[in-house]
Amino acid sequence: MSNADAEKLMRREFGQQLSRIATAWRREVDRDLRSYNLTDAQWRPLYYLGQLPPPVRQTDLAQALSVEAPSLARVLDVLEKTGLITRDVDGEDRRSKHVTLTKAGANMADRVRDAVDGVGARLLDGASTQALQDCLSVFEQVLGAVHDAREKRALEEGGTTTNRRNENAAPGGRSTRGAR
Repeated sequence: MSNADAEKLMRREFGQQLSRIATAWRREVDRDLRSYNLTDAQWRPLYYLGQLPPPVRQTDLAQALSVEAPSLARVLDVLEKTGLITRDVDGEDRRSKHVTLTKAGANMADRVRDAVDGVGARLLDGASTQALQDCLSVFEQVLGAVHDAREKRALEEGGTTTNRRNENAAPGGRSTRGAR
């Protein structure tokens, strides 16, 4: 096998492994949160909202979660009905809504964060700090390439570009890594 073929296979395997890891990681968090009756679609917004200073624009939350705004709106309807969040019209832009955790929502977001931290501790047990830093560096490189490809497509299609933002960043461009 040539070096080019070996590299092609390694890149393919990287993508496949990354997808499997993301799915398995989220399933572990789902399992740990089962007793709270939270779905993946529900705990993820709570997690992000728990990491960020309020209020968070609904559109920014959708972007951070990599979901379409209408899909997120349905999930937020459920979270609002259960008393975990509130949504208020943005005073600066009446088309936009701010999403804020209620006291019960903040408590649940803490539980979600604890579950996420617990899964991370279990699944990364034995991984060195250097290995994690190297892995995060590769992830940032991949996310930058994804962003650049999206920008290029938007320009080619005659659209406008977005602000340079890390795809795993929270609204406002702040990375959620290490945030509390």
